[in-house]
Amino acid sequence: MKCQFCNKDRVDRVFYINWTGTVYQVPVCADCLQKMWNQAAATGKTEEFKNYTGWWPGKRDPRHLGDRAFPEKAVPGLIRRRRLAALRIRLTEAAETENYEEAAKLRDDIAVMEKEVCTHGN
Repeated sequence: MKCQFCNKDRVDRVFYINWTGTVYQVPVCADCLQKMWNQAAATGKTEEFKNYTGWWPGKRDPRHLGDRAFPEKAVPGLIRRRRLAALRIRLTEAAETENYEEAAKLRDDIAVMEKEVCTHGN
């Protein structure tokens, strides 16, 4: 995937923007993301940038539990529980950045997955 701004092949972030009911995917490389942050800082719009993108320099990326942790040895229930934990982390982050649309989607995904984890055991 190429950066939407400079067309480099290496994309470090993909943002999803809901604009009037249509969701757009915006791939961005680290250089362009830093340039956008610098521009926001120069104009005093860092808080708006944080709320809009959910990113800022120094922010820790969420851990993706269960994505690659010994999957060939893990029982299916453990993998599902780890993915559920990862969804909960993303839900907390979405709520912190006031991204309510994503938070609602994650909440629904968590509810479906909790039923699956409870009915399958492990």
